[in-house]
Amino acid sequence: MIIKINPGFSGTQECSKAVIAVPFSHSELKHANKTLCITIVGGRARPAHREYKAFLQEQMAGLLSSELFPLVAVPDAARFLKGDGLDRVRHQICPHMVVKSHPPKSYEGCGKLKQTRSIKIKGQKEAATEEYYVYGWKVLVLIEVQTRLPLAMKLVKIQDYEGSWLIPLLEQAQRNLGEHAQIGTVVIDRGYLDGDDLWRVHQRGILFVIVGQANMAVTQDAQGLAKGERAVVREGVVGHGHGTKATQERLRTEVVGLSALTSYDSYGESEHTKSAHRRDYQGQPINAVVVRRWENRVPKGGGTVYLTNGDVGDPFSMFDTYDWRSVIENGIFKEGKHPWHLLRFPKRTQAAVVVHSFFTLLVMGLCTAFRLWQARSASTPTTATEILPTLSSALLGGEGTARWSQRLREENRDKIIVFLGRAYGIFHLAEFAILTHVPLRRLPAALGSPQAVLQRFGLSP
Repeated sequence: MIIKINPGFSGTQECSKAVIAVPFSHSELKHANKTLCITIVGGRARPAHREYKAFLQEQMAGLLSSELFPLVAVPDAARFLKGDGLDRVRHQICPHMVVKSHPPKSYEGCGKLKQTRSIKIKGQKEAATEEYYVYGWKVLVLIEVQTRLPLAMKLVKIQDYEGSWLIPLLEQAQRNLGEHAQIGTVVIDRGYLDGDDLWRVHQRGILFVIVGQANMAVTQDAQGLAKGERAVVREGVVGHGHGTKATQERLRTEVVGLSALTSYDSYGESEHTKSAHRRDYQGQPINAVVVRRWENRVPKGGGTVYLTNGDVGDPFSMFDTYDWRSVIENGIFKEGKHPWHLLRFPKRTQAAVVVHSFFTLLVMGLCTAFRLWQARSASTPTTATEILPTLSSALLGGEGTARWSQRLREENRDKIIVFLGRAYGIFHLAEFAILTHVPLRRLPAALGSPQAVLQRFGLSP
């Protein structure tokens, strides 16, 4: 096929900044020979993005008459666009699609990460892939799941790999704990999956549990072996609805424990894993737990696989251990956004983001520690034979920070602080009115009569 090029296309060209319509759809190409004057053997709609950069202006009518023009559909409305959408002299037709990028208001020193997403194009059956950028930082946190106290934290740019920070976070957390406690088990997010780091965790005597990726050989081996093994079953009954419409459902979960899998090539010392390409290579053994059914739901692709160096004789032990990872999602990040406003930075600079993030996590931990101390003090044993309750978030009764703060406001909204020199006192507003001889029509029932209020403070009526 020979295509004539209009002389207007010669020289360096730039893409304009107006809007161009979608290329011909599949239905329009059925009779494309009439439009393009060529024989079409086969074709389909070209993937397109929501926005195109292009070229239209009335003064460029000569360019639009080129034989390349039938390859691009131009709406009539484009001829009425404002002149500031196109440089009349320098901009020319760009025969290929250009992705338009609208970066958000970014912060000074923030990271940048390219991602893709699937979008739907009008007049096109197949979804197109769009590239876009996200900006910001990642907050990496290591917490103690029983008390929900943060032990270590790192703020990195959004494009940085989390796996390189697993060992530094563990080391920092252990330094912060000192001799008061020793880290024994760590539940790890999939983003930290790295064979060399997991081996180093294993060498430290720390038990780990992490979810394997679907494309890993050890994951596929575990899924295949689990099909021929007998599963350990857990069943439970849950209720739905109320009254005459109440129903019960039996939930069934099936897991399989597998020991000493050697197909995780990168799990081991770096000197040892260098020989992974050899035919006689033998990997370090690692255990796995495969979930074949999760509360009556059958996972796709063979089931979720947990990799661990712990004992899988009772596979539900590792299965339940990994469930603690939800604490960091709900207890740190979810509560961090509200009510602690972790994402409300005081200034659009890297220094402000770092200080705000560390200070917010510090205050969150301090508040949690105070609440645990307060709850434990309220349940102090009355006799020497009784045992103090274990310091755990269970002492909080499932009450989050937002509800706790709301309860404090309700309990103290009618109280005032009175200062007299270096002394101060906290009074109920109605009590203070009685003590200062301010007449009240009625008192709250919990305070009793005016005479009872005066007697509590050792005063006579």
